[in-house]
Parts: sequence; structure tokens; C-alpha cells
Amino acid sequence: MNREDRLRPIDLARIAGLGVTQIRTYERVGFLPAAPRDANGYRRYSSEHVYALRAARVLIAGYGWQTALDVMRAIHLDEVSTAFSLVNSRHAALDSQRIRTESALEAIDTMLRRPARAPESTGKPLVRVKEAAASVGVRTSAVRFWESQGLLQPRRQASTNYRLYDAEQLTRLNVIALLRDVGYPFDVIRGVLDELTDGRPDQVRHALQQRLQTLQQTTWQCISATSTLHTYLLGIKNPRQHGEPTIDYTQSYLPHTDKKSGVAALADLVLARERQQG
Repeated sequence: MNREDRLRPIDLARIAGLGVTQIRTYERVGFLPAAPRDANGYRRYSSEHVYALRAARVLIAGYGWQTALDVMRAIHLDEVSTAFSLVNSRHAALDSQRIRTESALEAIDTMLRRPARAPESTGKPLVRVKEAAASVGVRTSAVRFWESQGLLQPRRQASTNYRLYDAEQLTRLNVIALLRDVGYPFDVIRGVLDELTDGRPDQVRHALQQRLQTLQQTTWQCISATSTLHTYLLGIKNPRQHGEPTIDYTQSYLPHTDKKSGVAALADLVLARERQQG
């Protein structure tokens, strides 16, 4: 048997630059295929696990922890179509965020070009809270909470008291949702919206343009992850024709968070999976 097919946990940990406990956790949650056991009960890893681990870490950087885990688990179960669906959803979500961000920038420019005392009717129908929430991909409870924080001021229908959102309120809602996506606190968002209302859009433009730059970087990581997945699948599906995966493994493909945050995220996945199985 080839030496590479008899790797101990410590050997795999050294190759990957991780701890032995982390290696076992990666296998436990499903990033790695199950390792066979020797007669003495010890795990026996192989080059297959090396390639799976390194591919997984590229996927984590591009797709995020949960999606990367779901993709790797689907591959180990030979459910490739499921993995493809997850990857497509990730790319689509990034594109949706890009479109929303660009739409917000366009809407802000439209608002600023509007006369100061423009008539209330803009030709566009008013929408209720459910439609407003769906337009930015959040729950109605989030929209109501943001209203309670003073960030939104929808009209009320006289006969039913339903909330009604016009184009300006929908623009504000889109800006709020986008800024919350990247962790802006409410006091900062409130200041951004106040400046927008006063006709001073520099801060919100800067925030949204930064969001576009971040999305571009994230999209590049996502493309890299998909390319890595393609190479990995070719290697494991037809190793004789395509050879071993030729990913650039000289880099450290940890997510763009500190190491402590990454370990905490992995621990959360472990707990979530145990709850599902329990």
C-alpha cells in the first residue's frame, strides 16, 4: 500500500496546517469522506482526504462555511446535481446582491433629481409590507422592526391601516437591507438615511460603492471556488484520464476571518448537524 494511503490524523493535520482535532471535526461534519479504520480502530487517511480537505478550504473562502459543507457532503454522497444546484444558487445570490446595489445607486440619483416639492404620485403603485420585504429579500418582521427604529416611515391606508410603501420608502428599505447585510449598525444607517433625505448622498454612495467592491472580491473568490470544484471533480471521477487535482495548494485557503472566528463557525456547524441527527 502506498504511503500516501496510510496517513495518520497528525500527518493530514501537518499537511493542511491544522490541528488534529480540527481534522477530525472536518471529517465529522462532512467536509471529508469517512476515513476507514485499521484493526486497532485508528483512522487511516489517504491522498483522497488531502485533496478533499484542500478543495474544501477553497470552497469555504468562496461559498462560505455552510454552502461549502453542503457541496462537499453532496459530492461524497455522489449527488453531483445537488452540488451543482448549490453552486448555482451561490452565484445567483451574489448577482442578485449586485443588481440590488446598482439599483439602489440609480434610485438615489433619481431621488436627487426629483424637485423638492414633487407631487406624491409617481405613477408607481404603492406596495404593502409583504411585497416590500420580498423586493429586498428579508422577512416582514425585519421591515417592521426597522420601522420601529425610525428608519422607515410608510404611509397608512385610511380604511385598513395597512402599511403602504412608495418608491422613496422602497429605496430607503433597499439601502437599509444592503447596509445591514454588511453589518452596519442602526445609528450609522440612520445617519446615512438622514443625509440622503437632506440631499447629501455622498455617504450612502460611498457605502454602496464599497459594497460593490466587496461583491466583486467575493465573486472572484466564488469563481475560484467553482474552478477548484471543477478540477476536484475531474480528479475524483476519472483520475486515470485527468490525474490528481492540480489545485494551487501553496496558499492558505482559510476564510477571510480570523482563525478564532473560523473555528467558531465550524463548531456551530458541528452542533447544528448533531441537532439534526438527534
